[in-house]
Amino acid sequence: MPVYYRGPSAHIDHRYLQVYVPEPRRFALSGLHGVHIVCVPSSRGGGGGTTTRLYATGTAGVAAATAWPVLGTGAMSVAATIAAAFLVGARGCWGARTHSYELRGFYRGMCQLLFSTTDERMFEQVRRGLVRAMEYRADTN
Repeated sequence: MPVYYRGPSAHIDHRYLQVYVPEPRRFALSGLHGVHIVCVPSSRGGGGGTTTRLYATGTAGVAAATAWPVLGTGAMSVAATIAAAFLVGARGCWGARTHSYELRGFYRGMCQLLFSTTDERMFEQVRRGLVRAMEYRADTN
């Protein structure tokens, strides 16, 4: 039986995602689809950081919209403007240390919180393990 992740918070093999924290839950991979990542800002650490990130993201969007007529519609200038706005906006969520990472997905027709942690390394390990397990499942069925 292939094991794709084994750790203190979760266990992933070719048939199941088992999560131990905050309460034990088990998800059969056959009933799981639409898995996606959600970044949730934490309320701890003060409101200033969240407000600053929201303003930075909004400012990037306004800058992109304002620069569009000035830079023209050339493919390179459009790509550069969109990339800059995306990077500043993504930095608003991913660059902060006061948030949690979540894996959510549809399990038996309902949107479920599959896994959540504030530890980026553990989140990436679980995410990669789940991706590999789902790819294995898709290849063998």
